[in-house]
Amino acid sequence: MDEARTISAADWSARKAALHQAAQAHRGTIQDRLLGPMESWVANSFTEAQLLELERILAAPASSRLPIDLRLTVPFFRRRFFLTFLAGTERRSAERLKEERAKHRLWTLANVSFFIFLLVLFVPTVIGLVHIFAIGN
Repeated sequence: MDEARTISAADWSARKAALHQAAQAHRGTIQDRLLGPMESWVANSFTEAQLLELERILAAPASSRLPIDLRLTVPFFRRRFFLTFLAGTERRSAERLKEERAKHRLWTLANVSFFIFLLVLFVPTVIGLVHIFAIGN
């Protein structure tokens, strides 16, 4: 066996204790984000190893594999809004896409209002740029 890969019982115990301590520190986060809405008997049924794995998965950014990942916070009067634009290859199954389309409708009042707002900003910008470049040439 490779010397670098051999772990003594003491090292293993120290690593296990560190993982346990990390799990305890992050348990509040797990409970708030995932376990909080669950029935208590289900939430209490998770083992320490399962909680550690859930924390690892929740801590990893889901969009880290996407080629385009833009996240902005925009102040608007006294409030702050966030904009997220993600793009990449579609990996979701047809069944999941169907479920998400039913759950998150595209043509809502808020979405249509936002699209109109973007058009109001975008069209004059493009016309202005075309005008600037046409005069410049």
